[in-house]
Amino acid sequence: MKNWKKVILLLVVLFPSFFFLSKAFSSNDIYVEENELIIKGAGGVEIHKDDITSIEVIAELPELSGTGGMSLGLIKKGNFIRASDQKEVRVVKNGDGHFIHLTTETMEVYFNLKTELETEGVLSQIN
Repeated sequence: MKNWKKVILLLVVLFPSFFFLSKAFSSNDIYVEENELIIKGAGGVEIHKDDITSIEVIAELPELSGTGGMSLGLIKKGNFIRASDQKEVRVVKNGDGHFIHLTTETMEVYFNLKTELETEGVLSQIN
């Protein structure tokens, strides 16, 4: 048991990584209630439906730089900077596929779920 300090140090260093990875890879829950769109989980946000000024389906995300969120290739969740105009956007990318891009007067959000069918279901509930 000479190495118990090293083992404890290794666990202390690795635990935050496992915690954040588990948060990133867990799928978001999205609810559309009477007056609100609620995205729960990493990168989540609540948007009042009356505040939505535009909504569209897009095939892929714009080029993003900088990170105020988690970016693991297939998964992106949190605040990012759009490279084309340096504007801050919220991204909740749970998988490949189409995205819902919505804007309000104060924010811009790109999100999808693990499957395109789930994403389309949310879009039909918002409209």
